Amino acid sequence: MAKLRRVLTHPGKNESGQGALAMVLLFLMLGAIILTPLLTFMQTGVKAGRVYESKVQEFYAADSGIEAEIYKISQNYTNLSVPDYRLNDRNVTVDVPEIRNGIYKIVSTATSDSGGNTTIECYYGALDYSSFLDNAISSNDTVIIKNKVDVTGNVSTPDCEYAGYPGCGCTNCTYSIDCVNCTNCCSQEPLIWPTAEELSEYYLERVKDLEPPFPYDDPLNIAGTNATIEALYRDGPWKIYNNGNPATLTLNGTVYVTGDLEIGSEKKDFTLNLNNQTIFIESNTSHGQEALIVGGTVTLAGSGCIIVVGDVNFFPNIASGSENDFIFIMSVEHTVLLHPGGKFYGSVAGELEVEVHAGPDPFITWTDYKLLDIPLDFPMGQTEMKVLSYTIK
Repeated sequence: MAKLRRVLTHPGKNESGQGALAMVLLFLMLGAIILTPLLTFMQTGVKAGRVYESKVQEFYAADSGIEAEIYKISQNYTNLSVPDYRLNDRNVTVDVPEIRNGIYKIVSTATSDSGGNTTIECYYGALDYSSFLDNAISSNDTVIIKNKVDVTGNVSTPDCEYAGYPGCGCTNCTYSIDCVNCTNCCSQEPLIWPTAEELSEYYLERVKDLEPPFPYDDPLNIAGTNATIEALYRDGPWKIYNNGNPATLTLNGTVYVTGDLEIGSEKKDFTLNLNNQTIFIESNTSHGQEALIVGGTVTLAGSGCIIVVGDVNFFPNIASGSENDFIFIMSVEHTVLLHPGGKFYGSVAGELEVEVHAGPDPFITWTDYKLLDIPLDFPMGQTEMKVLSYTIK
């Protein structure tokens, strides 16, 4: 530093100060190069901070609308949807556009003066879809039961005329249906159908804290060895099969799959023990393409639920002679094609259609899961009102 000072203040012999000037110009040029992007970066950071602060204030304002609405519901107010108000210098609008089966959908939007907005969508209530488990077959549209299929239990469909071959009334078809609690074999009592979002949120609660990566092979080959699957979240399609000696795969938690699932459609036989657990399949496969295929090389055992957002093609072997089991198969938005290779004990539900084909032992028998004391993992019998889902749009 001292040397530099001497150079700048005491030019040597035959020196006129050009070196010092050159160094000053160099420093100025470097400063200009560094300072311009630095100031731009700082300006961008300030703007980003303001935007972030604004979004935070919007979030708190919108959340206050959700809290106010939940309070009104808990206090049994008859006039829901709090009036528009202003909080944190934001206009807040709260609405309850849908109330179904005791479930409140609350939408709260906070809008800034600049035009930005944040919307929170919250479902609040107590999920209870146990009515589906009280029927052998349920559909929001059509039930088709092929000849030689024996169904014991209630059949719920909007039009009993189609509970059989299309155009054939229940009482004139050659299959037999034993309905204890309904007239002419079919019930036309409307069922409130769950939405895919409701059930998705319900089962995501069971797997949302699981750590990636996905801990199982893709596809999963149990390779002739008894195995257990713990709760898991599978992001994408999946396939489960066996290429070895007969073995059993047992569920020990909720299985959540975001793509199509294929179980036992090839290779060698194995047993899938549902073990009172649920497989939930959130697939975006369009209607007419199977989101779930359960093939003939798998034998289902134990009680449990298989719930699909999409079409179901279900033709497994079923563990025979087990009246103590209850299996619930459901397509939330599409259809179920059921052709079991054995006695089926439980319930089937398809939003658009349920079609049952004859198999080697074509029986569908509803059993009372409550008397069997089976702890199915399905939203039923809940009485405590709570936040079911909370989504920031």
